[in-house]
Amino acid sequence: MHWHFCLHRRNRTMRCRYGGQHCDRLCLRDHHQGLAGAMNWTLFSIGANGWGDELLWGFALTMTLAIAAYVIGTVIGLFAALALLSKSRILRPVSAAYGTIFRSVPELLILFLTYYGAALMIRSTFALIGIDLRVSLDAFTAGVVALALVHGAYTAEVFRGAIISVPTGLREAARSLGMTPFVTFHRIVFPVALRYAFPGLSNLWMVMIKNTPLVSAIGLADLIGQANTAGQNTKHYFAFFTAALIAYLLVSAVSLWGQIRLERNLTRHLPKQGSWSP
Repeated sequence: MHWHFCLHRRNRTMRCRYGGQHCDRLCLRDHHQGLAGAMNWTLFSIGANGWGDELLWGFALTMTLAIAAYVIGTVIGLFAALALLSKSRILRPVSAAYGTIFRSVPELLILFLTYYGAALMIRSTFALIGIDLRVSLDAFTAGVVALALVHGAYTAEVFRGAIISVPTGLREAARSLGMTPFVTFHRIVFPVALRYAFPGLSNLWMVMIKNTPLVSAIGLADLIGQANTAGQNTKHYFAFFTAALIAYLLVSAVSLWGQIRLERNLTRHLPKQGSWSP
């Protein structure tokens, strides 16, 4: 049999297993059969014959992880921003160091350090005061903590900029009415700052969605992890990763729609030219 190099094969250096004048036609036939196999919808069925239930479970875990980390990280970021703007000689440098470290270190490294080192650090801390505390950190908790800490570092800067942007006249007016600093922040400063911070917080939500696949590195079966497992078992990697791509695009589309609606609600009393929504 005459062997030659076939340009239709995925690997350009692999010799074609067909010879003769029908090589091109046979290679194209294999290519189309592969595409047909990749679009086999029974792969996504629910039950023992498909991987639909595993993908749905991975999607639910991904969204739960993202929402939990986002909420916790946003609260951390708010308090870190208040610490940055405070006059305390302790809180300001601590908050600044927290933001600098967690914005500089890769998220994956923080995830590994949290998963493998957080429990050891807690046990060592309590051992110093004579308490033998046995602590274990599961993959989901470690993922939430790591992503929340990273998110909080970026959120702190968003809140800090938003609070600084609040007009000074509003604070002075509240002070002239006899409001305490806490009441002024709660009723005047924070509602206005939240409107300024909303675009940045919306952007960080999209970043959070994209960071969730990192948890598959510590064995958590998120959407990407389940798609990879299904691909390993069926060899239909393209089909399952395409399904994951569609799921992420749908989440992004729904998130964008919700962000536009919320932004219009928050700024309905402002001039339209100040709005970033279409």
